[in-house]
This record gives sequence, C-alpha cells and structure tokens, in this order.
Amino acid sequence: MKIGMICFTARGAGICRLLCGRFRDTGTECRGYVPRRFWKPEWEAEGILPQDRSLSEWTGSMFGQKRALVFIGAAGIAVRAIAPYVRDKMTDPPVVAADEAGHFCIPLLSGHVGGANELAERMAGWLNGIPVITTATDVNGVFAVDIFAARNGLCITDRKEAKEISAWLLDGGEVGFFCDSECHGAEGAKDICRHNICMNRVCGHNIWITFRNSERPSFLRLVPKMVVVGVGCRKGTPPDVLERRVLEALEDSGIDPAAVKALSTIDIKAGEAAVSQLAGRYGWELRTFTAGELLAVKGEFEESEFVRTAVGVGNVCERSCTAGGGILLIHKRAGEGVTVAAAIEPVARAGHSQ
Repeated sequence: MKIGMICFTARGAGICRLLCGRFRDTGTECRGYVPRRFWKPEWEAEGILPQDRSLSEWTGSMFGQKRALVFIGAAGIAVRAIAPYVRDKMTDPPVVAADEAGHFCIPLLSGHVGGANELAERMAGWLNGIPVITTATDVNGVFAVDIFAARNGLCITDRKEAKEISAWLLDGGEVGFFCDSECHGAEGAKDICRHNICMNRVCGHNIWITFRNSERPSFLRLVPKMVVVGVGCRKGTPPDVLERRVLEALEDSGIDPAAVKALSTIDIKAGEAAVSQLAGRYGWELRTFTAGELLAVKGEFEESEFVRTAVGVGNVCERSCTAGGGILLIHKRAGEGVTVAAAIEPVARAGHSQ
C-alpha cells in the first residue's frame, strides 16, 4: 500500500509528520502534504512536501495513483473532496479521516477491500486514539468475505453472492467452505475456522476457493492467482490474435482468467506489442527468460527444430511457464503463429486451526 496524507493546519502538520514517520518505519511508502505556510524545507527528507495544488487536484492525483488517502482534518472535508472520484468499492482506494488532535480515525471508503479499516486501526494505535469502525461485520465480529479475499489475494467472482453471504452470517446462518487441493495455503485457515464457517459441508451459502471457472449454485468462487501462462509467437503477431489464443486455451481447460498471475516468454519476445499489451491489459506480471535459462528447465517438452533454430530453444511456452517451479497444466497448443501453455504454481499448504 502507498499512502498520500494531507493536512490543513499547523497542528495537523504535527500529526502528519508523526504518522508519515511511523508508516515509513514499517516499510510503507507515505508522502505527506502540508500547506506551504506551515512547511519547512528540512521536512522534505521525511517525505513531507509542500501542498500548492487545490484539494480537488490533490485528491484526483491520489486516486489516479491508487494511493490510500489520509485526511488530517474534518471528515466533511474529506467526504466533499473524494465525492467526484468515487466509483466502485472494489477499485476505489482506501480513505481515512483523522482529526488534528488524533482522537479519532475514521475509515470513509473501501474499509474492507481496500483496507481502510485496518489502516485506521494502525493509525489510532500510534496516536492513542479510537478507530471508528462502522461496517456491520466488524461491529458484530462476523467473518467478512471481502476482507478474507483481500488478505489472501483472492478474486471475488460474484459480488452479489458475497454480499448475501455477509448478510446470511449476520443473521446467524452457516456458510460452507471448500477449497481445491491445489489451493491450500491461500485460504487463511485461521480466519475461516470460526464464525459459523463449516469446513466441507454444503450449506445455504458456500465459499469455494478454486482456480477453475465452473459455476455451482449457491457457491461463491474465490479465485487465487496461481497460474502462469507461457507463450511463444511469430514476429508481428497481432495483439488480438495472441489474446484470443490465450483466452481460448484457458476456457477450454476450465481455468478462470482471474487465476492468471503472470505471462511468460523468451526475452527476445518481450518487445512484441502482442505480448506487452496482453500482460498490461490484464495486469499480469511479465516474466522473460533467456534461451539458456529455458534450456535449463527440467521436464519433458514438445520440441520444435524450427523454433530451436530461430530462438535457441525448441519450446518456449511450456518451458517458460514452468521455469518458476510450476506444474504443467496446459500442454502446448499451437495455431496462427502462436503457442500457448500454462502451469500452476501451488502455494504452501497451511494447517487448519479450529
């Protein structure tokens, strides 16, 4: 998480400096913005900068950078500042307001998914203040599926079902929990084994951690990012062709695209527009390997003498997607000058705590 913090008074500047220092001490990038009339040049070394822009411009900039926003001042100021930029609870950054005396820290936006509740609690701890948490699941001590998903890097596939699960638990209902064997360790076992969460028992509402795209009635799929797609392509391959071939391979193999965390290939293909655009469009990490590194990958792969002559290794897609230690999930598929494969990189299995 990266944080942008703003204040409006001399007293607020003191709170801003204190909090920025604490965040920086814990390894969190935090930039503070103080009105120029209160700012001192030596504060720049602390990550405290003079604020010369309008509040609206500053707020828009923080939203654009996807930074968490902390306002040291009245909650109403923060609400009016963020109002034009609020779009969606799944993508909006967390926003917290703290009074300039440090008495209260109030999450205003993205309390669960973005982590504003947790941010407010950390700030209140440093200020000896009170975190003002108002979300129902927190107030009632009930399991929150959106917090669980965010903390474990899981994609929520059905927001309506997620909301119904929270309401069901608040009403005292039980929720079943299931996890594919490959996904153990991504599940945050200490969090799920409480609050009417029933392991491996079907209930009225259920949570299923899986990288598969199959749907089941009354099941909310939470998808862990654990699939690496390997590609090879002819020079000048159109971006739409590569994207279609990759998505078709995933669909035919029953893999949810949300499970993909990386796109891998040989280094000489990293500059191909089709490759870079595909990774950028879906937010996938782009992994590249030299021919020598791919040759060193152990396993049995379908080799091509033509490809070996062209790039120095006979199989790019399978070797690149398993280079990180993954297990081959989709064997090489070829067509239209494109090859596609995929591997799964299992997470470490976690023990269950009751």
